[in-house]
Amino acid sequence: MELRIRNAPALRRSRPVVPCAQCGDILLAPEWSEYLDDRHVRHLWSCDACGYEFETEVADPVPGAQAA
Repeated sequence: MELRIRNAPALRRSRPVVPCAQCGDILLAPEWSEYLDDRHVRHLWSCDACGYEFETEVADPVPGAQAA
C-alpha cells in the first residue's frame, strides 16, 4: 500500500525548509527551542541522517520598524 498526500507540494511550501548544515537533509523540527527575550528564539537542530547538531537564532522585527 502506498500513501499519497494530495496537498504534499502545498504542505512543503507552508513552512520554511531547514536543511542540515552538514549533509543537507531536511529537518522537520528543532530538538529544543529557547526563548531568549520577546523577540529572539534559539533553536537546536539535530540531524537524524548524519548526527550533526547546530543552533539557529530567529529574531522578530522591531514593531513599527520598516524594512530598508
